[in-house]
Formats: sequence, C-alpha cells, structure tokens
Amino acid sequence: MKYLLIFLISFTVSATEISAPESLESVYQQDMFHYYRGDEIKMILAGETEFAVLFRDRTSAMAKGVVILLPDWHMPANNHYGLDYLRTELNEYGWVSYAMNIPDPIAFYNQDIQADPNMFHAPALAILNKDDLAAYKLQLLSRFKALYQSALNHPGFIIVIAQGASSSLLVEYFSEQAEEEVDAFVFLSSYLPDPELNYTLNQRFAKVSSPVLDIFSSEDSNLVKTTLQQRKKMATKEHKINYRQRELFSSQQNPRQQARLLKEIYGFLTKIGI
Repeated sequence: MKYLLIFLISFTVSATEISAPESLESVYQQDMFHYYRGDEIKMILAGETEFAVLFRDRTSAMAKGVVILLPDWHMPANNHYGLDYLRTELNEYGWVSYAMNIPDPIAFYNQDIQADPNMFHAPALAILNKDDLAAYKLQLLSRFKALYQSALNHPGFIIVIAQGASSSLLVEYFSEQAEEEVDAFVFLSSYLPDPELNYTLNQRFAKVSSPVLDIFSSEDSNLVKTTLQQRKKMATKEHKINYRQRELFSSQQNPRQQARLLKEIYGFLTKIGI
C-alpha cells in the first residue's frame, strides 16, 4: 500500500510537470472576463479564430470616430504603458475605443557563429525566423481587418494607435497596397526585435500615406532608439510632410507622461484637422 501511494504521488507530479502552459493570450483573455463588465468585452471572429476586444463608447456629446488600439506582442490590450490610459481617456474627446488582444509572440533563435579561439566574440544576437514572422503577421492582420470592419459601423474618423512590434508590422503593411483607409496613425516605441529587420523598417514609415505620429521614450531600448534619426531623414527625403516625431522623457507607466502622451496625440490630430 505504501509503494502504491508513492507511485500515485509520483504519477501525479509527472502529469503536472508535462502539462502544457497556458498561452499568454488565453491568460490575458481570462483577466478581461474577470475584471471587466460583460458589455465592455466583445468577441470578434477573424476567419476561424475568435478573439477578445475591450470596447468603450464615447462619453462626449460629439462623435469624433473610432480609435483602434494594438498592444506590443507580449502585452495585454489593457497594459499600463499608455494604452489603457488612452483607451479610456479618448472617450471623453468623442472617440469610441477598441483595444484588441493579439496572438502570442513568436520565438527567437540565436544565429550560429563559427567559434574562433583567436578572436573575441560578442554574444550571438537573437533573430527572428522569417517564415514564423510572416505567419504571425498574417494572424495579426487578419484580426486587424476583422476589427476594422466593426469600426466601420461607427460614424467619423478611424485612427490606429499601436505599440512596439505590432506597430512595426502595421507600418510594413500600410506602406504597401493596404485595402483599409485609416485617417491617422500613432506609433508608440516602434521596433522589430531583429537588427536587420529593424533597420529596413526605417524606409517604411515614409511610405505610409496617412499622417503618422511617431512617439518614443527616453527609456526605450536601443532597438527603438537606433532607428529614430533614420526614420526622420527618410520622411524628409520622401517629402512626407505629415510625419511627426515626439519624445517622452520618462517611463511610459508614469501618470504625467501618459497625460503628456494624450496631449501630444490630441495636438497632432487637431493639427491635421481631425
């Protein structure tokens, strides 16, 4: 009986150890249903995939339009790096807000380097598999397109605010022949976590036809900062007069900086007639 009990305990521990972890998206979605009212959560179908969106109606008398918010690919739709603040505060300025959950981020892999004992080697850089990135981009755009169709049900302008890698993939899409018409973009700390891909991103910003507000923080990573000057130069070279770049000087979790973020966006939208 004693040995049977030990076997059962060992079997239970082993079964627990091999169970697959929950995806980030499923964890974020559970949090949504736990913390928010039912009317603040909408489920939207993109192909055969259903995903959760946080919805808030405008609170002002005048309707401005719809703002679609996309988090960075490792963050929830209601993250505290400015997105949740904008999601709620923009309602007071006449904007209906949709903040979408996005697919789980793809994995990195380290580039193989042939070791030479006579030379110093810096640590290998993590890079992205191009096929995995292309598949992820299709998933992200499928959800964006489905949400865009919901946005068309509301009157007024449509603007998009996107963070990090998500914003970079949107830049790539809208620099080409995008079907959707967006009246303005706000990109927050744009980057791709791959040095080579991140560099080629510079030329894409100037090819987005809609007005672009490119916001970064003094506390952003080098992947963000190393491309900023080049993006500005490319916008000048391509005569993109509706491109603006602004810097925040503290953590994006700082309430004062979030208030300034809102002020920068409001000023930009007012300047371009929105």
